[in-house]
Amino acid sequence: MDRDSRHPAVTFFWNGASVIGQRGDTVAAALWRAGITTLARSRKVHRPLGFSGSYPTGVLARVNGRPNVRLDQLSVETGLVVEMQNTWPSPRFDVLRLAQALPAKLVYGGFEHGAWMPKSGLAYRLAERAMANLAGVARPADVATVPAVVPGERLEVDCLVVGGGPAGIAEANRRVALGQTVALVTRGENLARFATSMGAAIEELNSDVRLFSGMELFGAYRDGALMVAAPHDHRRGAVAFLPKETVLATGRRSIPPLVKGSQLPGVFDAHSALQLAAVHGVKPGERVAVVGTGAEVDVAEKLIALGVDVVHRGPVSDLIEISGRRRVTGVRADAHIRCDAVVHAGSWRADPSLGFQTAGEGLYQVQARPLPHSVSIAGAAARGDERIHASRHVHADTLICPCMDVTAGELYSHIDAGETDPEVLKRLTSCGMGTCQGFPCWDNMLALLAARVGAEPEVFARPTHRPPRRSITVAQAAGLASLVEPDR
Repeated sequence: MDRDSRHPAVTFFWNGASVIGQRGDTVAAALWRAGITTLARSRKVHRPLGFSGSYPTGVLARVNGRPNVRLDQLSVETGLVVEMQNTWPSPRFDVLRLAQALPAKLVYGGFEHGAWMPKSGLAYRLAERAMANLAGVARPADVATVPAVVPGERLEVDCLVVGGGPAGIAEANRRVALGQTVALVTRGENLARFATSMGAAIEELNSDVRLFSGMELFGAYRDGALMVAAPHDHRRGAVAFLPKETVLATGRRSIPPLVKGSQLPGVFDAHSALQLAAVHGVKPGERVAVVGTGAEVDVAEKLIALGVDVVHRGPVSDLIEISGRRRVTGVRADAHIRCDAVVHAGSWRADPSLGFQTAGEGLYQVQARPLPHSVSIAGAAARGDERIHASRHVHADTLICPCMDVTAGELYSHIDAGETDPEVLKRLTSCGMGTCQGFPCWDNMLALLAARVGAEPEVFARPTHRPPRRSITVAQAAGLASLVEPDR
């Protein structure tokens, strides 16, 4: 199902080897087409991670000397030099992945074992340097990289719409029809990517709407009076929005199944799998299993129409395990099914970060509060969250937060000892403290906790979502210095 010659070939480099992509590909899609599935390593024990749509760490790499670039948001360019991060001595031969052989309990708590550290002298300095290298995810940018402030923009509007799906487009058009000035921010380069992939008819965006595509709204400040976004392209400036009203039309995402193996390369959320197949012409796998909470039927049919061989479809609640070491090799439900990719279409939940940042209050622990009148939610995000299927005895090796290597077993070690405060569990384990910034990892952590103690997830206060929820470069932030007044 590869795209034809109308899309010219583009040659770039991955870990020193040349890879041929196609014009319009993201780097992640081009690597997947080339059969390269492991794009990153987890922080502590260097498990293989890949393009999933759920965990940003799986697509972070070094690009032209710049660390922590998201490969699913970067288009291929001729001569691009891309390297895997968090490896030693080299991406092709990562000795540190031998840490996977260590007893699981030995790496609980990550690098927070101060009692093990020498107290002074040369031994302390050597140990400190070793810990810094082990704990770090990437080397700093090359010295040859010339820093320069990227000028930002300050924009006052009547209404800011966050999200470029059908609901966001409809809300932006409605506001323009009322005579309001409107800006729409979407992380996609194109509008309504998921809906388009599913074959839905999309309303055209009114030309009077100021569109900011390829941009992430990462922070809500001052009760929503200041909203700040940064483009994925580091060469473009950030934008400080001062809206009278904000509409969050961010949709919902599928949460990875709470089973062993859900972090393996080859596990995709429905959005990403359909983007691969429909936009890039790349199969998620040769034999694909689709699970979900009802949408798996429609998603499977769409994948089949795109030429994908779907060998299993069924409820996510029936899924017991995803098998494989370096990538998916099968799933276990009622029987063992051989496959090389799993697509999950539910449980569907909205990312609560922006709403939490807008309304959260508290002294020692910030907690969610009702949104101010100037902020509303529209579309799928307003439908509520689906319940995550979780048993009382999830396999101890199930990854709850893959980027920080937090397993169900590690969380159970604290929960069974009597610790049930999600904020404390977060700090003890580092769950959700990586690039995911709590979504979807805290959703699965709360589901795991609730099932273990026999309670409802809603009775537990969610850990604090603080801005920025996604990356902004120092150069982009510096470009906002003269545009945003400091708090007094």
